[in-house]
Amino acid sequence: MTFINIIGRVYSFEQKESDNGTKYTDLRVSVMRPYKNYQGQYDTDYFRIPLFENNHKKAQEYFRKGMGIAIKGRLEMNHWKDENDKGRANVNIVAEQVVFLPREIDEPLADMNEA
Repeated sequence: MTFINIIGRVYSFEQKESDNGTKYTDLRVSVMRPYKNYQGQYDTDYFRIPLFENNHKKAQEYFRKGMGIAIKGRLEMNHWKDENDKGRANVNIVAEQVVFLPREIDEPLADMNEA
C-alpha cells in the first residue's frame, strides 16, 4: 500500500451522486510545489479526490474555496479496457483523513502564493 499526505488549498468541492446513488464530494485541491521553476515562479499541481461518508459531510458543511487542508490517504491503481479494447490505467487518491488547517497557517500560505 502506498501512503500519501497532501497539504494544499481547496480549489473546488462539488457534491455529486454516483450511479448507485451514493453521495460524495468531488474535491479538487491545489498544491504549490516547494521550489521555483526556471522562470522563478512556484508551479501548482491540482489533484482530484473523491470524499465519501464522514469526509463528504465535513466537506459540504465546512469547506470554503481557498482554505488550507491536509489530507492523509493512499494511492489506488485502477485498470480497465476502453471502447477500443485498449488497456488503460489511472492512479486515484483515496482520502482516509481530512484535517482543516488553522487560520494562522492558512494566511502565510496565501502570502507564499503571492510571492
